[in-house]
Amino acid sequence: SGADVDAWVGRRLGAWKLVRVLGVGGMGVVFEGQHHALEMRAAIKLVRQAVRDPLTVARFRQEQQILARLEHPNIARLYDADTVDGLPYLVMEYVEGEPLLAWCEARKAALPELLRLFREVCAAVQHAHRNLIVHRDLKPSNILVTADGRPKLLDFGIAKLLGPTEEVERTATADRFMTPEYASPEQVRGLPVSTATDVYALGVILSELLTGARAQPVRSVADLVRVVCEDAPRPPSAVVAEDPARRGLARQLRGDLDTIVLTAMRKEPDRRYRSVDELADDIRRTTEHLPIVARRDGLAYVAGKFVRRNRLAVALAGLFVVGLAGGLVLTLQMARARAE
Repeated sequence: SGADVDAWVGRRLGAWKLVRVLGVGGMGVVFEGQHHALEMRAAIKLVRQAVRDPLTVARFRQEQQILARLEHPNIARLYDADTVDGLPYLVMEYVEGEPLLAWCEARKAALPELLRLFREVCAAVQHAHRNLIVHRDLKPSNILVTADGRPKLLDFGIAKLLGPTEEVERTATADRFMTPEYASPEQVRGLPVSTATDVYALGVILSELLTGARAQPVRSVADLVRVVCEDAPRPPSAVVAEDPARRGLARQLRGDLDTIVLTAMRKEPDRRYRSVDELADDIRRTTEHLPIVARRDGLAYVAGKFVRRNRLAVALAGLFVVGLAGGLVLTLQMARARAE
């Protein structure tokens, strides 16, 4: 209850004093903490007393193990972990920032900035994957952007450790924790998750970043399976083109960026990008006008990319060829005139 939560404000947990409530979720409550000796703030996540069951505590301890593995500039760091009154808590980096979409909207971020932010988010997720961790709940509200434009990935509360089955998974095989608008088909169907699950969520996030609209809006539980597992996602350019004022952006998205989003959001996990690195690299390639992995390297496509990368050289070469052809024609005409 709210009274239970407020009663913790002012308490000390080790070296940290709980200053105020930052947020309350299904399993835990997050406080702002102040170190008693250092000018240092932290976000302190504590299991709620009302949900102090063995499964919740087990998941919380798994989150602690997961965060302890991760050290990356785009992931909120774990400082400490302990127990108070039988309740486990985590002391994490305090990230002062705005949710990803709100940050971009407030600054009217241009396409290059959106893609830069997305690639940094990909780097954080790939770091987790290298440590055998699948996030399982990637969404814009779990990504805060600091004042200097650095995205920070938060909330590994339902993340999964790959490899040997964890105890928490054996005791909760039927649990399907997810956010419907960003869930993958395998999550909705209760199938095993993998790194491809995070690739799918990143595709959904990228689509929303580019268009400002939900890629798979789920209005009811009845909609869930149809929208996520059956309906083909719309290309971002088609969504943007509905607004006459954004047709210029639609032209920028049409082609490679549409293909990247739709490849990441394939319904079948084995047809998506093989890794988050591969997805991020295709983003890099499209910003540098290089052919992307997700498209077949047809001659016309590769030639078009070459021309876009080397416009000046191609233009000069074209002028040279035209001049050479013109000179050749003039020489032939003069030779013919002499012969007559």
